Amino acid sequence: MAGYIGSTPVPQGIKETQSFTATAGQTTFNTLGYSDGNNISVFLNGVRLINGTDYTATNGSDIVLTAAASASDVLDFETFNEFNLVNQNLTTPSFTDSVSVEGDGTFDTAVVTVQNSTKENTDGGRESRLRFRGFRSGDVGAHTLAEIQGSHDGTGSDQKGDLIFKTNDGTDNAAPTEAARINSSRVFMVGTTNPNPTGADVVGASIDASGEGNFSVDGAEALRLNRKSDNGAIVNFRKDGTTVGNIEVNGNDNIRIAASAADHAGLEFATHIVAPLEAGSGSNGTIDLGAGSARFKDLYLSGGVVFGDASGSGVSSETLDDYEEGTWTATSQVGSLTANVTPTYTKIGDLVTIYFDLRFFTEATSTDPVKINGLPYASKKRSVGAVMFRYWDTADDGIVAYVDTNLSSILFISNSSANWDPLDYQHKNGGSAILAGTITYKITP
Repeated sequence: MAGYIGSTPVPQGIKETQSFTATAGQTTFNTLGYSDGNNISVFLNGVRLINGTDYTATNGSDIVLTAAASASDVLDFETFNEFNLVNQNLTTPSFTDSVSVEGDGTFDTAVVTVQNSTKENTDGGRESRLRFRGFRSGDVGAHTLAEIQGSHDGTGSDQKGDLIFKTNDGTDNAAPTEAARINSSRVFMVGTTNPNPTGADVVGASIDASGEGNFSVDGAEALRLNRKSDNGAIVNFRKDGTTVGNIEVNGNDNIRIAASAADHAGLEFATHIVAPLEAGSGSNGTIDLGAGSARFKDLYLSGGVVFGDASGSGVSSETLDDYEEGTWTATSQVGSLTANVTPTYTKIGDLVTIYFDLRFFTEATSTDPVKINGLPYASKKRSVGAVMFRYWDTADDGIVAYVDTNLSSILFISNSSANWDPLDYQHKNGGSAILAGTITYKITP
């Protein structure tokens, strides 16, 4: 192409011209189009017209004359098309409208390359940015809204890169703060530069390419989940694509941990109760708490244990509401004694079982009945127990121990042929006299 020194511009046809022959009274001429009516040229019979005075151009295609043309008048129109830069390098360019990059569908076309020419291996080096700027109403200066930055990940002599997203929180001016990044390992991070914020105990969130997520928050919930409109699963658990369980909510706003497989246990947290589930549905009498080789340690209750449906006609309660083990101190009503082993008791509901092994009674002359004080609970009803004795003169009769109604003491009687004779201290006939036995008696809860 003649008239150029050096390379010919590509493409060449950036100016568009169009000519019209007017009809009598014609005012509107439909052109090939323009992007800005202020950047076109209009001539009528060779005389350039003035935009806004002689014509208007506002809709991107029409030229409208202020005064109608006469028949055979010639109107000429000039505008400039968009142009393409092919393999061109631009140094600090500024575009006031928009830039379009178009390719032909082959590899590495329609590409905008932002390149840092500095040769370095520093972490965060080799950085290049896309910066987004704008104007506030009435503001004369542009401000930075956000940036997207590509930079080197690590310090090695390699090609690893980070993609960093920065936003302005309203106070950052020309230096927006990092909001999120994707590192060379394809880990997406928000609010942190650590790919494992939970392991590092720092605030932030991350999701890696394998699908693993980490969420770490200071002083608040780390994860909030919301289901709108209806009831059902809030969290769904799957194994190899198949549902194995849910954390869900039902119509009573009860949280349920429900397994999907047949015979598998779950829990429902209802009003003041924790109820068993089986395969996601309510269960009654089919779910165990623990197993022979998977036992719980201790069970702490403030109430009782309620057993299954009553089968006896006279059953008044199915609740075991107390269990207790302990020791008690045995004392003699007269004189003193020595406990061979510490006396003990076991309380199950309203039944108390005591054990004693008492020796070396010091009193041997009193006619008072032998009476052992110090039981942990008073008896509701008279109860009798077995006793083993030695060195007590009972005329070859046996001895029975008993706890009488409303007493916290043990008394003893010899079982003669005609009467129940009390065992007195004077019946002791040896220094090593022994009274040992057990009694189970009922108490008032």
